[in-house]
Amino acid sequence: MDSKQQDTRELVEIVENAMLQFNGAMQKREEMSVRIGRRTTQVVRVGAVTVALLSVAVIFLTVALKNDMNRMSHQMEEITGLMQNMSSSISTVPAMSTSVQRMSTDFTAMNNQIYYLNQNVGSMGHNVDRMASPMKAFPFP
Repeated sequence: MDSKQQDTRELVEIVENAMLQFNGAMQKREEMSVRIGRRTTQVVRVGAVTVALLSVAVIFLTVALKNDMNRMSHQMEEITGLMQNMSSSISTVPAMSTSVQRMSTDFTAMNNQIYYLNQNVGSMGHNVDRMASPMKAFPFP
């Protein structure tokens, strides 16, 4: 009977040891779960604060854009008024309008003349090169 008691005792010790190890592993698992939860909460908080700050920045930029667009709209209205005044002033001076048209025609003619002059100067350069080709045979410094 002594052997049975000793076997039972050993079995009880083995089970008790296994239960203690299991209990310790469960406590470690719970501690790790709590740590992971804290870190996750911290990441979520940082993300929420970042999103809030970005939202504030977007709202600020939207308000600034609205103000700039209003300012541009008012300036465009002023420019429109000035252009209408200028248009009416130009229509009251037909001689000036005619003179400007004549100047435009003269500039076009001048542009054509300069174009042809450029072509002629280019062909003159070619002709000078052809005339100088016999001289290239002599060793002049």
